Amino acid sequence: MNVPILLAVVSLIAGGLVAFTSQFGVRNGANVTSFILVDALTFLGLAVLMMVVTKSPFVLTGRLTWWAVICGIFASISVFTVLYALKFGGEGSIIYPIQSLQVVVAVILAFLVFREPVTMTKLVGLSLGVGSLLILTR
Repeated sequence: MNVPILLAVVSLIAGGLVAFTSQFGVRNGANVTSFILVDALTFLGLAVLMMVVTKSPFVLTGRLTWWAVICGIFASISVFTVLYALKFGGEGSIIYPIQSLQVVVAVILAFLVFREPVTMTKLVGLSLGVGSLLILTR
């Protein structure tokens, strides 16, 4: 297995654990904003730790800093809306598959912005993924 695929699989597992632990917190009465604040502080701490361990300097141009801010805004909206959906009675088995359709947005933008090749294999795979997620939400 090549490194990018292995890292994607680790991300898949970690993402599933994020979904579960978030749902567990909300289901057990966690205040959504407090939960996200602790989550964000943990994320920040681990990012700083990674920079120290890998001896990476903080280097980000002004333009890319704004892209990082925009990314943070979208990530916050994504997390807040999912946790509030759970808080207001949404079932994780329905909310998370719907949220997983975010991959469609990313793939379409990758095709349009980065001009990634559109192959029949990719279209079939994406269609199967979307189809399976739609079935899961029923």
